[in-house]
Amino acid sequence: MFSVSSSSGNKLLTTILAILLVSSGGMLRAQERRQTTNRRSTPDAAALTGVYRIDIPGSDKLYSVVAGASSNLPFGEQQRFFIDLAVRLTPPDLLAIERRGTRVTIGSSRAPRVTLLADGVTRAEHADDGHVVRSRVALDGGRLTFTSSGRTEDNFSVSFASIEGGARLRVTRRISAEQLNEPVIIQTFYHKISDVARWDIYGEARAARRDDAPATPGASSDTGRDASPAARVESREADALRGALGEWIEATNARDIERQMSFYMPELKAFYLARNASRASVRVEKARAFAAADLIEIRAEEPEIIFRDGGRTAVMRFRKRYRIDDGPKSRRGEVIQELRWQRTARGWKIFSERDIRVLR
Repeated sequence: MFSVSSSSGNKLLTTILAILLVSSGGMLRAQERRQTTNRRSTPDAAALTGVYRIDIPGSDKLYSVVAGASSNLPFGEQQRFFIDLAVRLTPPDLLAIERRGTRVTIGSSRAPRVTLLADGVTRAEHADDGHVVRSRVALDGGRLTFTSSGRTEDNFSVSFASIEGGARLRVTRRISAEQLNEPVIIQTFYHKISDVARWDIYGEARAARRDDAPATPGASSDTGRDASPAARVESREADALRGALGEWIEATNARDIERQMSFYMPELKAFYLARNASRASVRVEKARAFAAADLIEIRAEEPEIIFRDGGRTAVMRFRKRYRIDDGPKSRRGEVIQELRWQRTARGWKIFSERDIRVLR
């Protein structure tokens, strides 16, 4: 089964961002023991330091990359590969970095901050099963790079590079797996929205993520200083879709059938196993589920959004956790859910709803 450092028992990159990979908590402890208090400021440090908001249209499409990488594997291995990789690599909406000399502090909207000593020294740590994992954190101008090596599942790297004069950040992840001849490479781009790192972004609400106001004077907007008109439109529409998803989930949790059905087209091309389902039939099914449940609790992670048909439709995929209580019975699980939306005069409406992977 494919996993990213699942055998090492470490958690460094999960602890750093909870977005990029899974690995190396023992290395983090070693880093913290050795870190210094070098606080020398440099132009490169200023370029890397700040708060960044994800540029979804400009980034690689996570699910497409993972599906493409696993397409030649046997079906059973495809399932495991997709689950073990895709759900671990969804990037955070916000990212904060502060560099003081070789001391770098980093955190995100999905993980609290940690501090690393980026001195370029390779350090060896023993995993829980005794095998050796080597890690290195280094700075090269406006680029921070973390690399890990050992067994195949330990081989990965992630870099944070300041680009476009500090206005944007490029995050590149390279992950290896025994089943693949070449590593998987995914790039995610961010716009800088503040020149000062903030540490209150961990767990920040969706409404705050949609705030258009720059965090500091002179900071860029959500769409970036040099974004094209088309990119700005896509960014606004992505924000609108994330907002619609949040409201759709709120309506589900409140079992508000009227509000939830307002998000659907008159006919759905797919509704789980059904095809060409009318909105009336979807309403009947949802009303039945709402009436039978004492509690419905849905939580969704940051979605991936892929625009199609010149921006008239959008494919949204996200990791969803659910809990449904019916008297003494309780059902819980996790899935990768896909919603397909169509832009209308009354906003974005759903024309397809299905689960594409059952995680547990």
